[in-house]
Amino acid sequence: MRRRAVPSAVTALVTGLACGTVLTAAPARAAAWTDVPSPALAYNGSLDRIDYGAANAGWAVGSAGSIFGPEARIVRWNGSSWTAQTSPVGFTPVDVAAAGAGKAWIVGWNLGGTVSLYWNGTAWTKVDYPLVGMPNQVSAAPDGTAYSIAGLDPASGGPSAILRWTGTGWVDPVVPLPASSSITALDVKSANDVWLAGTTAASGNSVAGILMRWDGASWTKIDVPGSMGVPAYQGTLHRIVVNSPTDVYVLRVRQNAQITNALLHYDGTSWTTIGTPLNVAGVGLSSDGANGVVMLPITTGANTQYMHYDGTSWSTLGGPSRSGTVQAADADARPGTSTVTSAGTASAANKVPFLESFN
Repeated sequence: MRRRAVPSAVTALVTGLACGTVLTAAPARAAAWTDVPSPALAYNGSLDRIDYGAANAGWAVGSAGSIFGPEARIVRWNGSSWTAQTSPVGFTPVDVAAAGAGKAWIVGWNLGGTVSLYWNGTAWTKVDYPLVGMPNQVSAAPDGTAYSIAGLDPASGGPSAILRWTGTGWVDPVVPLPASSSITALDVKSANDVWLAGTTAASGNSVAGILMRWDGASWTKIDVPGSMGVPAYQGTLHRIVVNSPTDVYVLRVRQNAQITNALLHYDGTSWTTIGTPLNVAGVGLSSDGANGVVMLPITTGANTQYMHYDGTSWSTLGGPSRSGTVQAADADARPGTSTVTSAGTASAANKVPFLESFN
């Protein structure tokens, strides 16, 4: 689900970063990220996730209403504009993945339990999602392969579940995880190239990071070096971006652990730990289409921020000014183009969803 484009490495000042949080998002010197207006975003609510399946096919999802009356908000990219779609059920989406114009998935929840929608090229239909915990991510490849992960509390290392799409429903792919493991991120590249990231506390008194890779024949465990903390006080591997089997980035978020926020890079053999600017925490991660990634930091100001690691160094760009507190929550690259699009929400008197684009 996190596909490619190439943002230029334009350097901007990074200000107000402290304790792993961007306290104030100052205007960048080069306003390369711009607003993407659409009538489909005229509602009081959030926009939380985005995914492209092709140059002419993408979706962003968010929510409106309340916990007792949730309203799923779905907007579709048709190659020229973003248009609103209707959900067949009221729920709160938590992630979306697209394989192309004819296949896409949304996972989420309502007071009745878990919810999953499938796009068959014509309409969204509700499909069963096993009661294995709260859905939190879904990822798909252009060949139609899709996986989802769920958990009771994946952010703190609680029990998690992994599901694979069969073409008609979700099943357990039986991944041979170590004892006391929690999967918190995934990236699906094809039927023969699936990556999972998470943690294991098999030793009982410390937490370590792990990757699990499916190569079409078997699962391989890849150990992630460095401590993730101790049980109940641990970090999480929040996102994984696979540019290729020898160019893998994992976003480590310290949470309440005595570790640093960082990007972890795997070259197929060894690992490199890349500190984030002033130890800022990331909430989202997308490939830049080359040898790096775009990270979305936490912000509390009137501008979004986008931190680009190009494989060597960091640079930062800001988005347009808005009213209220602005947060970009997710980003994805439009295949075959130089465009990266983010989804987020500006919160003031009302919640104002937005899309921003770099091209």
